[in-house]
Amino acid sequence: MKLIRALFPQRCVLCRCRLAAKGDAVLCPSCAAQVRTEYRTQGQVLVDGTDGAAAALLYRGRVREAMHRYKFSRAKGYARWFAAQLAPVVGVWLDDWRPDCVTYVPVGAARYWGRGYNQSALVARRIAKQFGLPCVPLLRKSAFIGRQSAKNHAQRSKNVQHAFHLRRNAQTAGKRILLVDDVLTTGATLSACAHVLREGGAERVFVVAMTKTPG
Repeated sequence: MKLIRALFPQRCVLCRCRLAAKGDAVLCPSCAAQVRTEYRTQGQVLVDGTDGAAAALLYRGRVREAMHRYKFSRAKGYARWFAAQLAPVVGVWLDDWRPDCVTYVPVGAARYWGRGYNQSALVARRIAKQFGLPCVPLLRKSAFIGRQSAKNHAQRSKNVQHAFHLRRNAQTAGKRILLVDDVLTTGATLSACAHVLREGGAERVFVVAMTKTPG
């Protein structure tokens, strides 16, 4: 174990500085304090077509950089940290929302095979396990739609109008569903997913995001 730590030292998830050799901390003291004081979000947010929505962290600064590493640099291990940030948010609303299952926003096949994982699915599975809920893949994404990040609100909404569909044999009728996403910006993607789940008979759709853009 000492040799492994020497060869591959534990680094802070946010600033990437080297951490002390002992302990399970994933943040340096400076970044831990910054998360508590500068990156936490408060209360619910509004997402059209959903029955409730909340996010854990603000998508800016070092949190934004960490999300980019998670999504685009094969930093699969970041799922543990993002799930740990999201779990208390779910815990606050769990008794009110009472979800029957957890699902997640899908990614296209090309992006999945290029990345090797769905970042929202990894976190959704951890959340589901922590709260004793099934994690069920309910949605699939069309083969190709343009990248959302470069579009404004109207363009994002139009871009995802027909992007998502129910998976074959998805059991959604009468269900209260908790939907997990990585970054909440305009809410267009989550609204589109919620619409598909409702068309499939879902009773309620609640959404949580690891991060949300400020404002």
